Amino acid sequence: MSVPNTSCVVVIFFLTSCALKINTVYDEMVLFSDYKTFCWFENCQFTIDGPIYLKRDSVLIESFRVAIVQELERKGYAYTRNSPDFLVHLRIIVEEREGIIGSPYQQYAFDGEFPLDIWSNIPYTYLKGSLIIDIADADESKMVWRSDVVEYMNIKSDLAGSRLKRGVRKALKKFPPDSNRVF
Repeated sequence: MSVPNTSCVVVIFFLTSCALKINTVYDEMVLFSDYKTFCWFENCQFTIDGPIYLKRDSVLIESFRVAIVQELERKGYAYTRNSPDFLVHLRIIVEEREGIIGSPYQQYAFDGEFPLDIWSNIPYTYLKGSLIIDIADADESKMVWRSDVVEYMNIKSDLAGSRLKRGVRKALKKFPPDSNRVF
């Protein structure tokens, strides 16, 4: 008797239906309206803190750099290497996780008269990805804003493309801040 592979459908639904979890904190004493220009933390060199395989992927690194610059420019900020008002840093954390899905299917008793519900615990692997963007005041060298976006993904997920742009856009959605959460 063949068992329907509902685990794949359940895993895909679970991973695609999870909304991004976003947490944003900031220093409410900072006048963000004074900020007009930005650059990167490391002497205006874009770097990613994260897994070694991401650091070696120059296409992915460039995609993140471009996505952040485009989103900040869309908000009216200008990229400059000369006396920027704030500095931006990106950190990516990718963790491989394991879970168990109970998959219901019918198995008939040996006499064929009574269907029994059997739950088969099926292991699956997925990724928990965090995208953290920190912003520091360039003059005071202090952290003033942070956004952390968490997403659960299929193990074979492509981090580039629309997922990358959506993550950056969501991370910077509340920059500059307009709520009263404090750092």
